[in-house]
Amino acid sequence: MTRLAPLPLLLAALALPGLAPAEEALPAGRDAHDSHAIERWIGLPHDRQLLVLQSLGVAVPQEYFNCVCRAAGYGSPGTAQYYHPDTIGEYDKRYSCQHPGPPCIVSGYGCTRHDLPTDPKIFESCAAQTGLAGGNPLDNILDALAHRDTRAALTGNPVVMVADPLGRPPPDCAKARAEAGVAPRVEATTASSREVPPDRMIWALSPELQLKLATMGFDPDQQRRVEEAIGAALSSSVEILNTADEKDLRIDFDGFEIGITRDPDGRVHATEITVKPDEGALGREVSVSFGLDDPANPGVKDLRITGAKFGFSYEGDAGELKYGIEVNRDATARDYYDGEWRAESEYRLVRAFENLLAKFDFYAGGAGNLAEVNIGGRKISIGPEYSWKIKERYSDWLFSDMNEALDDMLATQKDWEDSRHDYIDREAARFGIDARCFAAGETIGLVHDAYEKAKASDPTVEAPFRTITEKIAERQRIAEEAARNPKPAPAPKPEPVPLPPTGLWEPTMLR
Repeated sequence: MTRLAPLPLLLAALALPGLAPAEEALPAGRDAHDSHAIERWIGLPHDRQLLVLQSLGVAVPQEYFNCVCRAAGYGSPGTAQYYHPDTIGEYDKRYSCQHPGPPCIVSGYGCTRHDLPTDPKIFESCAAQTGLAGGNPLDNILDALAHRDTRAALTGNPVVMVADPLGRPPPDCAKARAEAGVAPRVEATTASSREVPPDRMIWALSPELQLKLATMGFDPDQQRRVEEAIGAALSSSVEILNTADEKDLRIDFDGFEIGITRDPDGRVHATEITVKPDEGALGREVSVSFGLDDPANPGVKDLRITGAKFGFSYEGDAGELKYGIEVNRDATARDYYDGEWRAESEYRLVRAFENLLAKFDFYAGGAGNLAEVNIGGRKISIGPEYSWKIKERYSDWLFSDMNEALDDMLATQKDWEDSRHDYIDREAARFGIDARCFAAGETIGLVHDAYEKAKASDPTVEAPFRTITEKIAERQRIAEEAARNPKPAPAPKPEPVPLPPTGLWEPTMLR
């Protein structure tokens, strides 16, 4: 395994004298020692290049590395090349551009990553372009090497990145849509709850939950104290352990528990009632699980029994741990078969056994006591409860080939969508339209309108989306040609001639 030299040694190596090839002319103002130092820096892995820049205190604009990536010649005509070693968009390990990697991006027909080129001429020509912030980056490196004892190191990324990967300024979409005669976008007026810090939220119980608590027989003062404790528990448990398969609010009445949750439609309902027959820290528990009668109908609030749990729990001052077996009445083996990759057995006995197994699952989890209230000498503990299922994780492993095939299909679909949007963006840019301000359909319509206006003054202007329209025209031509000249029907096969009887074997002997 190759070991990289420590950074001080790298800086010293860059400053060592060296000889440039005699037949190559040195850049203006450079001697052989300077060219040797630059070539040593170019030959480093990119992460080491960044460490050298950071140590020397040299900041480089992203446009410089954009130029280097474009000059490398990666990708085919019509694609965009730029520099971006970090995650683009949301992190997803399945897609090469949505996790960190080699810094040169090629976008247009999917998205791929490539290493920086190693040709010094590319770096020199890009450094010599006018308009780079801070001047020539290579001259700045040489100057920093000459005065490195007095340079202050940078603490962040030495490459000054811009918000848009292609280096475009932020669009003025309100102006662009007004000039195009398109209605302004309707922006959301309320921020997502995930954007609001938990300590800035105000939690209140819904009328449905207050009504359910009222049916438990508390007097007004007791109900107020319970409601305050539930509100405190809710505000303390926001965004905790989102990997759990089940999450609800647990109210422990020191002998039995009630779990309450709220579905995506805002309906509050009890998820389970748990009875603990044993006293002490370790004991048994039996639960009955509930669900809404019609989960797809927001107007239905009737509960029905969906299953049961049998297990053990260990209680402490801070909460409790649980483990046991769950029975889900609604689960069947069809939940694990899609008919294509995995099909149900043709035997009834096997299907019945699989359906029985599908209803059972093991669970493990726990609950935390975030708020407590004493009413009539009885302690009521309130807090979040979470549980994880074993079967879900087992089935993910069991059907990993199906999941992998689905991921591949989604990746292909995403590559196609990315290439489609990139193609629309490039065609829109030809007519001065910023596609970032419009939906895909709006952009296509505006591009066609702009083409008609441009063609009126210049008939030679190239029509938009020719790559697509020419392919469609070619397929249509082939279909019309096939309709005009249908293939002749295949000649019927001749009937087989029966063999003459031999006296030893006759067909009628088997009838």
